[in-house]
Amino acid sequence: MTELMQQILERKRARRRALAALPVGEKLRMLEKMIADTRAIVATHPPKPANPVRHPRSR
Repeated sequence: MTELMQQILERKRARRRALAALPVGEKLRMLEKMIADTRAIVATHPPKPANPVRHPRSR
């Protein structure tokens, strides 16, 4: 395993340990915030074009 992969795995393990040490209420608040952030991102997608360009042969 390369040095970079080992560093990434160690950071991942450290985050898991830190998350496991948190109280359940804090984990739930974090989860609610993540869900809210995801919904905000989904809601801000640009609208699809009203008149998409079509290939002449696809009619």
